[in-house]
Amino acid sequence: MSAARTLAGNAYRRAYTFADPIRAFGTAQLALGLRYAVGRTFAADTDREHLASTVAWLRRAQDASADGGVSARYSFRHGWDVSYPETSGYILATFLACGDYFADDDLLARARRIGDWEIRIQAPNGGVLSRPGLGQTRVFNTGQVILGWCALFERTRDSRHLDAARRAGDYLIGLQEPDGTWQKDTYCGARTYHARTDWGLLRLAALTGDERYRETARRNLRWVMRQRQNNGWFRNCGFHDADPITHVIDYTLIGILESAVLDPSAFDAGPAALLAASAQAICDIVERSRIGGIPGMIPASLDARWESRDRDSCLTGNAQFAYTLLRLHGLTDNPRYAKCAQTLIDALKRTQARGDVPEAVRGALPGSFPMYRGYLANSFPNWGAKFFADALLASLLREKRFCVAA
Repeated sequence: MSAARTLAGNAYRRAYTFADPIRAFGTAQLALGLRYAVGRTFAADTDREHLASTVAWLRRAQDASADGGVSARYSFRHGWDVSYPETSGYILATFLACGDYFADDDLLARARRIGDWEIRIQAPNGGVLSRPGLGQTRVFNTGQVILGWCALFERTRDSRHLDAARRAGDYLIGLQEPDGTWQKDTYCGARTYHARTDWGLLRLAALTGDERYRETARRNLRWVMRQRQNNGWFRNCGFHDADPITHVIDYTLIGILESAVLDPSAFDAGPAALLAASAQAICDIVERSRIGGIPGMIPASLDARWESRDRDSCLTGNAQFAYTLLRLHGLTDNPRYAKCAQTLIDALKRTQARGDVPEAVRGALPGSFPMYRGYLANSFPNWGAKFFADALLASLLREKRFCVAA
């Protein structure tokens, strides 16, 4: 078989994975499948236009779930997934921020629906479920929903949300190990990305005045900072023993950054200094990476030397890196951070499904590029859209040093 025929056959098989066997092969759906199968991208528009498209898709993802949460993802093979407690919790804060930006009260109402749904499904022990219908609670998920409840309480002063956050905080206190880590109710044991849970506990401490939450966060943060290497990379950051993907690397970085902003006395340096080595390494990667020939399309995972052999990119992690670099830029006015963040955003714009595409994915961000392999291949996760919206908002509101509450 010729090389050309082999490539054509591979492209056809990849496109087939995008075609829903339950529905007919619609022309828009087939065209989108072919586009992603051959790595063809979309035309980029303004940050505001892409933000509007992203928010419109997140609305559809919430409307796809009748319970008030946000559907975890959409895939052509399986359609809409169930609502995901963890990511709905922090999408809540993005809805609040986007509602302010667009002067859209509907987004506040949607945030309220998420917060109320999270209360209804909160486990008796105070934790947040890994998935609706399953009895397993998770430490990380709980921290993310605490952030959402705190943001909603600050906006509405509805004590139900703060009370729920307190129950969740007490659950986290009860599970912490003597060394400050969490081992139980976790995906794969003690991980540095639990710094994002510490951020939630510090927010809760600030709102309630309960120092137990602050001390719990500090104990874990001390362990997290002991995992940092001189080059800014963190041990025990990835899932199990695999090299960490950019998604969880940034969970660690933003958790440390926001925790240091809230509780500077818990660290031996300021927020920007704590992450300087990590941020410089990320900028180096952005400046040299061109997966698919696209500037700023960076590898999905990174080893302890900030190197990778990956030929695919985790788009969610790229969006998170863009937001974190802009957040750091707001603290330091480092132009390199802003430039690299914009390079990441420009690459992401070219992967967002827009124009003549199926309505269910219009405005969504795929899990990976190329879409047929890598992180959440062949699907559109809600958390990728959330972090893309955050990055776009941070770019649009750069002069105001915008930060999202979760």
